[in-house]
This record gives sequence, structure tokens and C-alpha cells, in this order.
Amino acid sequence: MEGNMSTETPTTVSQIGTIASNLDQFFLIVMGCLIFFMQAGFAFLEAGSVRSKNTTNILIKNVLDVFLGAIAYWLFGYAFAFGADGNGFIGHEYFALSYLPSGTFSHWFFHFVFAATAATIVSGAMAERTEFKAYLVYSVFLTGFLYPIVTHWAWDGNGWLYKGVTYDDGGAITYQDFAGSGVVHALGGTVALVGAAIVGPRIGRFVNGEPQLLSGHTVPQAALGGFILFFGFLAFNGGSQAAIASAGDADTVALAIVNTIIGGAAGAITAMIIKRLGYAEKYWSLLFTINGGLTGMVALCAGCNVVHPYAAFVIGIIAGIAYVAWSTLVVKLKIDDPLDAVAGKKNSKDNE
Repeated sequence: MEGNMSTETPTTVSQIGTIASNLDQFFLIVMGCLIFFMQAGFAFLEAGSVRSKNTTNILIKNVLDVFLGAIAYWLFGYAFAFGADGNGFIGHEYFALSYLPSGTFSHWFFHFVFAATAATIVSGAMAERTEFKAYLVYSVFLTGFLYPIVTHWAWDGNGWLYKGVTYDDGGAITYQDFAGSGVVHALGGTVALVGAAIVGPRIGRFVNGEPQLLSGHTVPQAALGGFILFFGFLAFNGGSQAAIASAGDADTVALAIVNTIIGGAAGAITAMIIKRLGYAEKYWSLLFTINGGLTGMVALCAGCNVVHPYAAFVIGIIAGIAYVAWSTLVVKLKIDDPLDAVAGKKNSKDNE
């Protein structure tokens, strides 16, 4: 009988639970820090893609996306996104993190860096012609209100997208977005498109209806930003599992990271080949390749935790094609998007 008795005492079980909880929180904090480093990638990419006279302006906007966004997300953003006492549209608890359980601070930080990413996507699309004060208002509004509400819809248990639609026969349709293809990137891209259309093109971007080249001042800096973003996306998608201590967590994280790199590779190669074979001027484009890779990784955010690697490759190819198509369409509509934030990230002559 004694041999069949469990050797786990209540104290041991409690200790194991504490270790698992701490490990999950540590995982979120580390992944959040790596995602935070993507802000450096955005800063390099945007600074390298604008003209030298606008470098300081775009960099201070990137800095304020982080710090203004932190204040806005602390005061009311997180409450709107994950407030426990909420409805299908918006949460309304934990304002200024009051009464937030201590074990949830890592969750706040992880979702704050997601919010900062959504805000930074838009800054590139409106670069070089946005009033500084107006940009500050936009940054607070997006990080503290608009993005949190969309987050609540899709990722909070009370959100209407999260709950989905249940039919009488027991079937249901729910919204699935593992790492934010829609919640972060489609939202950021849509705001970028609207913002770029409203503020209008830079002086000299379109002359007599024809697009003119306004090159960024340093391709190596933009490329460095691209590499930092590639690195950050591995944490962005892998970290969205939000846990590492339970059975199957590590497998899911590993699959998400593998699919992210495969999708990014497929997107990069597809965009590069399209550029070389017949899109506008035919040449091997560094920046087209970088943007295709970023678009492929963005496309994998939604389902990188469940699709097979071969499917990630196919998704990446489609993303690369979509990037080229959207980039072309935006120019045809005479919308000036210096970094191609709507289509993917950046599109300009490489000076190769």
C-alpha cells in the first residue's frame, strides 16, 4: 500500500506550482524585453528610410511612442483591454493598474510592448510631414484607447470576437489570432493607410501624377533595423504562447518560431524574385527582400502555433506577393507611404 501512495506532499505541490508560475512570468518578461528591442529596429529602419534632415524628428517620435504609450497604457489602456469587469466591447477595471493582482504585472508588460509596436507601425507611414503635437495626440489615442479596445474584442474572455457566434446545433465560429496578424498589424496598417491618405504626400513625391523617388539617406541603417525586427519577431510570435512551464508549451513556442522564420524566408525570396523579374525596374533589391521577409513574418502571426511548416512556407509566398501588390496599389492611389507600412514596411530605390 505504501508503494502506491503519492510522495508529493501538499507543500511539494505548492512549491511546484509556485515555480511554474514564476517560470511563466519570467518567460513573459524575457520575451517582452526582446519585443521591446523591436523599437530599436523600427527606429533604425525609419531613420534610414527618411531624408537626413528629418532623422531627429522621426527618432523622437519613436522614443515617445514608447514613453507616452507606457503612460497611456498604464493609466487606461490595459483597463480597456483586459479589465475584468467589462462587456463585449470594452473593459473597465484596473485603471492605473489599481487592484491588479501582482501575478499579472508580467501580462501588462507583455501587452504594452505589443501596443507600442502597433503605434510605431503608423509613424513610418506618416513620416516627414506630420505635425509633432498632432502626432503626440495620435500616439496616446492609439496606444491608450483604439488598440486596447481591439485587443479586448479578440483576446479578452469577454470580447465579442473572442466569444464568437454559437449556433443552436452546438457549432461555433470564433476569432483566432495567436500573435496579432489582425489585432496588431492589420490595425496598425489600416491606421497607417488612413493617416497617410489624410496628411497627403510629401512635397515632390508625385509630380504631374507620376511618382518621384525620394530616397532614404542610409540603406545600411535601414537594413540593420530590418535585421533587428527579424530577431524581434521570433519573440513576438513565440512569446505569444504566454507560458512555458506546462506540458506542450515548449513545443508550441518552438513551432511558432520555426514557422515564423520559414514564412519570413518565403516572403523575402518571393518579393526579391518578383522585383528582379519584372516589377518596375529590374534589379536585386535589398530593401524589397527585407520588406518581403517582414511581411511573411507578419502573416504568420495569426496561426504560427498550429500550421505545419510547409503551410508556413505557402503563407510566406502569398504574403510576399501581397506585399508587392499592396505596395503597387498604394502608389497608384497616390498615397505617400515612405516605409510601406501599409503593405509591409519599406519600398524605395536601394542605391545598389
